[in-house]
Amino acid sequence: MLGRSSKKTKQETTASEPFTYIHRGTKLVGDLEASGRVRVHGAIHGNVKVSGVLEVAEAGVIEGDQVEADEVKILGKVRANVDAKGKIEIWKDGQLEGNVRAAALDIEEGASFTGRSEMTAGRRGGAARLPESASPSRPASLGGEEPATLRGDPSSGSAGDDTVPAEEPAANES
Repeated sequence: MLGRSSKKTKQETTASEPFTYIHRGTKLVGDLEASGRVRVHGAIHGNVKVSGVLEVAEAGVIEGDQVEADEVKILGKVRANVDAKGKIEIWKDGQLEGNVRAAALDIEEGASFTGRSEMTAGRRGGAARLPESASPSRPASLGGEEPATLRGDPSSGSAGDDTVPAEEPAANES
């Protein structure tokens, strides 16, 4: 059509996207399943599954076993295991307590994250779970062995035999 693109603009797509709003002061007890964009300013006590973007605003709280969404943005509080196809963002003053599985995890300075994270390549699955054999001080992936030591100079592209020395702490000048 004479130089016009038939693709929808981001604004047109967003305007037609379903939008669910949980208002401040609203308390939902039970599981929530929705599509599109979901913004939580109130409280949800249950599991949440969103085919789209989940936003937990500053006053928003989610407490449950499982949260699943394409993307998750946390400015409020989430206490659950979180699984995202894309990115999980924890903004300043946001709090996440639970294990996460996502393609990307972005934690802004001033945010709080307590749990384990597993990075995926966009694949979907349940939230990361701590294996029975793992202890909090030693991840199961190390199998109880001592941590690996970095050898050689990574910038040179060669693998040397010398252990990279730890930096000496700066002397305290008075």
